[in-house]
This record gives sequence, structure tokens and C-alpha cells, in this order.
Amino acid sequence: MASVLRAGIGEIRDKGLVEVSTGELFLAGLKTMNQFDPALHLEDRDNMLTLSRLDQPIAQHQKPQADDMQGWIVATAAMFDHAKNMSPMLKVVDNDAFYQLMFDGALAKIDNYSRYSSGRNARANRAARNGFIGIGIDYDMVPGGAIIRSLVADGPAANAGLLVDDMISAADNKSLVGLTREGARRMIAGPPDSTVRLSVFRYGEARVLVMPVKRTLIVPHTVESSVIESVALIKVHSFNVRTSADVSAAIADTKAKLDGKLKGVVLDLRGDPGGLLDQAVDLSDLFLDGGTIATLNGRHPGAKQFYAARPGDIADGKPMVVLVDGKSASSSEITAAALADNGRAVIVGTNTLGKGSVQTLIRLPNDGEIALTWAEVLSPGGYRFHGLGLLPSICTSEATASFASFTEHVYRREAPWRAMPEAWRTAERGTAATAKLRGLCPAQARADQDLDLALAVRLATDRALYAQASSASLASSR
Repeated sequence: MASVLRAGIGEIRDKGLVEVSTGELFLAGLKTMNQFDPALHLEDRDNMLTLSRLDQPIAQHQKPQADDMQGWIVATAAMFDHAKNMSPMLKVVDNDAFYQLMFDGALAKIDNYSRYSSGRNARANRAARNGFIGIGIDYDMVPGGAIIRSLVADGPAANAGLLVDDMISAADNKSLVGLTREGARRMIAGPPDSTVRLSVFRYGEARVLVMPVKRTLIVPHTVESSVIESVALIKVHSFNVRTSADVSAAIADTKAKLDGKLKGVVLDLRGDPGGLLDQAVDLSDLFLDGGTIATLNGRHPGAKQFYAARPGDIADGKPMVVLVDGKSASSSEITAAALADNGRAVIVGTNTLGKGSVQTLIRLPNDGEIALTWAEVLSPGGYRFHGLGLLPSICTSEATASFASFTEHVYRREAPWRAMPEAWRTAERGTAATAKLRGLCPAQARADQDLDLALAVRLATDRALYAQASSASLASSR
């Protein structure tokens, strides 16, 4: 417990975007113990920490100095032990639940986006970001073994010929019958490039199939591509280690299919919660010939970073439209801002979520993970969009607006969201001012709205309309 708390609280104290003392972080964590047992109460008075239950003191401890890490670890462990002895609710709380409680309380002193993940959840997060070693199946446990519910496209299992609804009864001659999902996972899992022999029952087959499958690194696909009216439609669901490479490959494939007749690109970031910062930078860089992508500012020296684009636009300067909505966040917003502020793309949709902050990932001794906010993002235009979001070039929030009215707005530049473009970038960030600005183009979830996509395709194929929208975008980003 001491090593986990020392590592986690120390990193939060040293790297968090907001400066908070060691003592404040421990106190914030300890005061959340009543989430397990509402009868518990921690009082901080006269340099003493007093823990009570049902208004009766059950433990006291001298309050350590604000920067005394070891003192706070000792006090915290003592308070937790006393609470477990006196509270029926806490008797069943394990260390990992305690870490969740402590770090949730401490991280709330930084912001709403910093978070702690247990070892199990952290491993799942790392797999989503960086990939995992496996055979590429999802399954449920049934009386006869593990029944396959889905397969990763082009994954090892799919390439070996396994199908949805196949039932795996054994792995390397070791039965999966009666195992838990985790038990089956341990049987099927193994080192990279090793082979597992699966015994498979398949509907319509009279015999058991023995199918060797090679375990490899699997990185989930986050990119889908298609072609509409000679426009490349690139849908990005999230940003992991292969996202920018997959977008680059999708553009190259589309250009080859169209034999040099690519008219434009629609990058669909609607509903995209973000992900890896370096992938947002690399994806933006694919379509920029130069200019700033993003600037990061934070309290810790390592948080101060600057990203610039290198020469080379894989779309050869063809018209580009980025679709966003109220659930586009983080890396999605960084990418959209980079393309818009450099005059490379027209943004269509609604106000985005407004998560213009960056988390650094801290791996803890228990294999858990802290995603700690340590920097804020400045767009190439020099404004902070954290808490504010991005203002689209063309807002589609109007419930009653038609396709024709949107194009008319572009030509006349009289839409209501055009009233305060400069204020969007320069206004004070008070609650009322921010709400007023976000109200210009209210955030909505529009990932399934065909109108937004139709408008984007029209912009990408109509040079006059695109030029008018682009000039309006540039005017509002100055």
C-alpha cells in the first residue's frame, strides 16, 4: 500500500496541472471513506485527524506536515485500518477499492478528467491504446466451453478459419469446460508468435475441429473508409497507435481506386472521444504542409510542448471537411482545431465537448494506472478551448434548418453563430460568458445525422461553396 500511495500521490503532486500539497491530496482521499460507509466522518482540526463513526470518535492521529509523504502514508494506513475494524461496510473492502477511493478523492483536486484505473481496467485501457497479444476473439462461457461472439477482422482467429458461434472446448488439450471467462483467457493466452491448438465444435460438423492459431499483436481498428461522389469519407472512432497510419493507408487506397480523380476528403470525428495525443498530431500532419498543430502548457516542465507540421499533404490540397459534434473530444478537437486554424479544412457540426487538456499516464506498482491532467492545449490560433469547445464553420444545431438553408447561410454569412467569432477566442472564461458562447451552436450528439454528412460531401465537391465557407472560416479564426 505504501509504494502505491507514494508513487500515485507523488506524481499527482509533482505533475498535476494544479498545484496541490501532499497533505491536501491525502486529506481529499481520506474524506471520501464515507462513500463506503456514510456513518464515517473525518475531521481535521487543531493539527489532529479524528475519525468518527455514528458521531463517536474511533481513532485519532497527529496531522503530518503538508509535505511529509511518509507521515501521511502512516496516518492514512492507520485510519483505514481503524475504519475497517469498526465498519461492517469497510471490512469487505480490498486494497484496490481503497486505492480507487483515495485516488478519486485526490484527483478531484486537479480536474474532472484525471482518473485512476485498477490493474484490470488499466490493462484493458492499454490494450485499447497499444494493442494486445492474443488471437482476436470475444467469447462467452457456456456449459460446453467458450462460444465465439465476434472476431477481429483479419485477426489470427479469423484468418485461421474460426467463425462466430464456434465453441472452443479445449486449448492445447486442456478443457475449458466449467472455467470462468478469466480462466479460459489464461488457457488461450500465451507469448507472441506462439501457437495454441483449439478444439472447436461447429454447427453442422460431426467431428471436433482442431485448429492451430498463432498469437500475435492485435491493435483494434479505429478507422473506416468509403467513397461518396469521388470524396474519401474517413470515419475515426478513436485515436490509438495505428490511427494515423490507417488514415494514410485509406487515403492512398482511395486515390488509387479513383485513379487520380479524388475530389475531396471528409474526416468524420463525430462521437470520437479522442485518445493518444501523438496520433492527433500525426493525423493532423498528414494533411498540412506546415504551420502549428498544437501548443501545450503546464506546470511541469515536461508538459510544455510544441508541435509543428512537416511538409507534405497526402490529399494534395483537395477540399477537406471535418465533421464534429458534442461528443467529439480531446484528440478529435486538437485535430479539428489544427486543420481549421491553418485554413486546411472547413468544420461542420456542433460545438464540441471542450476537453482541451492532456493527460500523462502513470503506471503504478500494483499495475494500476493514473491518467493525470498535466497540460492545457492552445490551438494554432492561440486560444484555449478547454471548457469551451470548438465553434464549427457551419453549425448544424438548428433543428428546423434544411439543407438549402445551410448552404444559404454559407453564401450570406448571416447565420446566428457568426455573430461572435472573435469573442469565441478572446472572451473571459466566466461561467456565464462560456455558456453564452456555447449557446451560439449548442453541442449535440449527431453521429447518425445524414444531413451533416450530405452537407460535408456537398462542400467537398462544390468548389464555389467550399471557397465561400473557407473564407468565412479563416475570417473567424483570425
